[in-house]
This record gives sequence, structure tokens and C-alpha cells, in this order.
Amino acid sequence: MKASPLALVVVFATGLVLALLAAPQRYAVEGISMGPGLLPGDILTTARFPAASGLRQPSRFDRWIIRLPDGSTGVKRIVGLPGETIAITGGDLTVDHERVLKGPRELAAIGSLVEQEGRVLEAFDATKFIAATTVVRDDAMFAPHEASRLLLPVCDAGLAGMVNVLTPPAAPGQLMRARAGPLAVCWRLRSAGRYAVVFGRLDGQAVAVAWRVPSDGFGLPIGRSCLPPGAPAEWQVTRPWPEASGEAQAAELELTVGGESTVGSGREATAVIERVVRWRDVLYRPAADGETCWQLDQAAVFVLGDFPSGSRDSRHFGPLPRAALRQPVCCWRPGRFPIGAESVPPEPAER
Repeated sequence: MKASPLALVVVFATGLVLALLAAPQRYAVEGISMGPGLLPGDILTTARFPAASGLRQPSRFDRWIIRLPDGSTGVKRIVGLPGETIAITGGDLTVDHERVLKGPRELAAIGSLVEQEGRVLEAFDATKFIAATTVVRDDAMFAPHEASRLLLPVCDAGLAGMVNVLTPPAAPGQLMRARAGPLAVCWRLRSAGRYAVVFGRLDGQAVAVAWRVPSDGFGLPIGRSCLPPGAPAEWQVTRPWPEASGEAQAAELELTVGGESTVGSGREATAVIERVVRWRDVLYRPAADGETCWQLDQAAVFVLGDFPSGSRDSRHFGPLPRAALRQPVCCWRPGRFPIGAESVPPEPAER
């Protein structure tokens, strides 16, 4: 039995409509309010079936295409969800009066590099790096025209390193040690290959994580991320930073790698530190009118830009209705980096 021409037209039209509804939408970035992750000229792509975005529940730190109060379209990061109390305290974001700790993936997308390698770090040998005790401020290498603004000190900063285990280590394996203020942690690297390590102070916590770098992701940093590729979702070590210690920043940052018989012994190393950079977290600034706390109703969200001094967001126009969220950002180009890759980290042992 042959289908009638009308039936074929209906099937074709239905397929075309579904294809159009499923097609993701694309937006071009203007401005630097979401730098350094997103810069002018980048192309954002939404999820498939954008018309159904109203059914998606926003998650904290997701980037969304939003309708701004003046009717224009923008991209911001969701930081406050319905019913929460949002505040900016000492440069940190608090939700219901508690600091929100970003995971490694969020830090990879939001954090910034501090100066250039070699200006911040002093190399003692191929197995040890110690960061200079310089004050970290919220400057922006991606926005040199912003250099005239008042720079503020950033408490949350640390190191990100790439370690290469050159030969399969003998049992019990190579040691990698990280130290940042009150944090001291070590990992045993039991197989050859490249490993990433990130540690420091973040959102009032001493944090650390290490993972095996994906074979197709060599390099530090990747794209505009301040971290190596493949950052996992969670920290391996978190410990409250002792506020009473008087240490505003993790002034002494040290990364050491090598077997127990090679560290500091002058023997030939079988594991080396290939590269280290210093990162800092975003420093949220209050609104110009001094307001620092907002109570969200059950149909509102709070949005911020990743570059506070160059962003107009909920600090200025207040919480947005849930209906102002159009579509979540799925991916972007150019310079896309794989912050979502899964990896199996070595187990740490706190000291």
C-alpha cells in the first residue's frame, strides 16, 4: 500500500518542524562581563530543544542566556536559586549565610591566571617549585584597559601544576607533595604519565585535588581555563582555613615531586614538574549603592558576571524572575576546553 502524496507531505513537514524545534540556538558574545572564560566574538550554543528550556531547572554556577530588564539579551551565571538569601561578604558569595565552595570545574571556568609563569614562581630544581610571597590582586590580563581601576587583594589563590612521571615508579610509587598555608597533603603516583595537581585557598577552605591528565589534553592551561584539562567535579581535600591565623592569603605555596630517595638528594629524578601557574578566584564586588544582601522569592534567581567590575547583573537590577531565563549555555567556541572530562585521581593522604 503506497502512501498518498498528502501523507508524505505531512510526514515531511512534521519532521522539518521537529528538526527546527530541536536545533540549538547560537549567540555571539559582546563585552567582557563573563571574562576570562567568555570574551567578545565567542559563539555560544544552547542545548537542543531550546523551546523546552522553561522546563529545565537552573543549577548553581550554570551559564544561561537571559532576558535583561531592559529587554536585551545577555549571558550570566546563575548563583542564587529561588527562596535563597544571597550575599557578597569579603569578596565571597554566601547562600543562606554560608560560603559556597566552588568545585574544581567551576574554578576552572571562573578563576583567572595570575601574571605570567616565571614572574611569580622561582624554580629550585626540576622537582620543586615555591611561589613568591606576592599579594594577589583582582587584575585582569584579558582586559588591559581596566588597569586604571582600583585593584583589591584576593584571599583565594593557589597553584596549578603539571607533573610528569617519566618511568614506571617502583613500589610504593612517586610522591607528590603540596603545601599552602595550613594545608599539607601528599599523593602517591603509582604509574607513569602526566598528572595535574591544584591546591590553595578557595572560598574560605584549604583545598587540593590531583588527577591523571587525559592523553589528548596535554598543556596548562587549556583555552582560557586557569587549571589543567579534565578537572574533576569534587575536591579530594577540603579543610576550613583558620581565619584566626592572620594569614589572609596562602603566602607560601610549594609543590614537590619525586621518590622518597630522590627528593632533595641530588639523584636523578624519575618524575619532574613540567609547568606551574598561579590562579586566583573571582573577587565579587558589592553594588555601587553598597547593597550586599538580597532575599529571593520562590520564583526568582540571582545572576552575576564572572568579571564583576565589567558586569551589570543582579547586583544592579536585583533578582530576575525565573521566566527571564531563556536557554542554558551548552558549549562555546573558539578555545573550548574540556572541563567536563572524567578522570580517576590518585588517593591523597593529609598531613
